[in-house]
Amino acid sequence: MSFPFDPGMFKDLFETPFGRNLWAYLNEERTILQMETATTLRRPALEPLEETLVEKFDEEIRADRAKQLCGRMARQIMEREGYLYDRGGVPITNKILFSSAARYKKRG
Repeated sequence: MSFPFDPGMFKDLFETPFGRNLWAYLNEERTILQMETATTLRRPALEPLEETLVEKFDEEIRADRAKQLCGRMARQIMEREGYLYDRGGVPITNKILFSSAARYKKRG
């Protein structure tokens, strides 16, 4: 099931094939499960996705604006799934794509 995304200042990037494909990937059941597992382990939600993001989106995902879009998408997905923003700028272990990202916590 596809959920609406509020792209905010990323509307132009979201409306490209890259933006649409990124949203579709981040909404896959397996991807959401990985983000939730990372959150349970008190790690940034995007941390386990780094390698796959690079494999799937190659150079497009490496642009700062694309990574920011990815973070905005992840936040909306996590909030939809019942999580709250906990802290930004949490260091990423492998630093394949991100040096830091947001961490979430279960609502309630």
